[in-house]
Amino acid sequence: MVCKKVLFILLCLSVSLNVSSQSLPGLKKVKIGVVLPLKEKTQRGAKMVEFYQGVLMAVDSMRHVGLSVDVKALHSGTTAHEMDLLLASNSLADRDVVFGPLDNAQQPGLADYCDIHGIRLVVPFSTQQKQVSLYPRHYMASAPRSVVQREALWFLQNHFKECNFIVVDCNEKNDEGADFVELLRSQMAQNAIYVRQMNVNGDDIAFNQAFNSQRTNMLVLNSSSRKALNQLLPRLRDYQKAYPDVKICLLGYPSWQTYTNQLLNDFYAMDTYVFSSFFRNPLATRNESFDRQFLHWFHQPMGATFPRYGQMGFDLAFFFLRGLSIYGDNLETNLSNLPVRPYQHPFYFVRQGNEGGFMNEFVQLIHYSPNQTIELVTRNR
Repeated sequence: MVCKKVLFILLCLSVSLNVSSQSLPGLKKVKIGVVLPLKEKTQRGAKMVEFYQGVLMAVDSMRHVGLSVDVKALHSGTTAHEMDLLLASNSLADRDVVFGPLDNAQQPGLADYCDIHGIRLVVPFSTQQKQVSLYPRHYMASAPRSVVQREALWFLQNHFKECNFIVVDCNEKNDEGADFVELLRSQMAQNAIYVRQMNVNGDDIAFNQAFNSQRTNMLVLNSSSRKALNQLLPRLRDYQKAYPDVKICLLGYPSWQTYTNQLLNDFYAMDTYVFSSFFRNPLATRNESFDRQFLHWFHQPMGATFPRYGQMGFDLAFFFLRGLSIYGDNLETNLSNLPVRPYQHPFYFVRQGNEGGFMNEFVQLIHYSPNQTIELVTRNR
């Protein structure tokens, strides 16, 4: 149960925090808005509350840099009409940055409003690309699948080009896997790299025909499902026992993070690389500290979701609060210079076109190494 203090905050949906003054080259006070379905009594509503709680923790942490923060949180509802009614009150007109909405139907109205009033709009969840190309202060925090997959291919071409690439047909329809494999084949063909194929149900002869004993064999499933993994992993374990000198590694999808608790040892054994725009290391001491702080603040732990919505709210709010406190209206030209250390969501915002907004194009590889360590492989930008 959320403590009474937090319930009061959420029901009033408004809180103002004034912190000690300190000379900063940017803004001394930042006004932010949070526009999400905070009163919705559903599972996704609970996630939005947790996101907002993370925002409040980020606001509190800014005391250490002397920033005054005014937070106005509003229940968005779910429809475009509800958003229009909310915006008609003009209660967001003085905000420096607004976080929201959740529902795609509400995004055009809020984007227009923020553009008219010169407000930065940070969209945490939607992956619709239309608005981000229209408004110069529009931020998309979660890149669409196509962008994430494109970035993942950069790693394959720059870190694994000497591998023997093998597509594993899992005999099931899976849009995410099918899209990525199609993109993989196209990119590799352009670089004259041959991609082999085998069926997950193939015998040892079929496996031997696909594998190369002189190279590391990078396996890419054409499905991101848990079922597909469960089919392949026992076959690979048996194959490794029979042919211990053959080097194998797996490339996995962002959703594989949800299987980590059950399949961690398999991930280690198969030298697995998972591409993703976010990662929360459960073994990191600073994450343990964040969990304790969240529990202390709100008297309940964060939900066991991927990603953790509380940490997502913290990382996103801290990024913009810190940026505005240092650079003020020059934030857009200094996005890559921000001294922030995210817990879960790194941000690499790239402007879309000459006059468009920004999309977060950060993608990394989470490497589950056979020596039972987790390493992060990132681009040097």
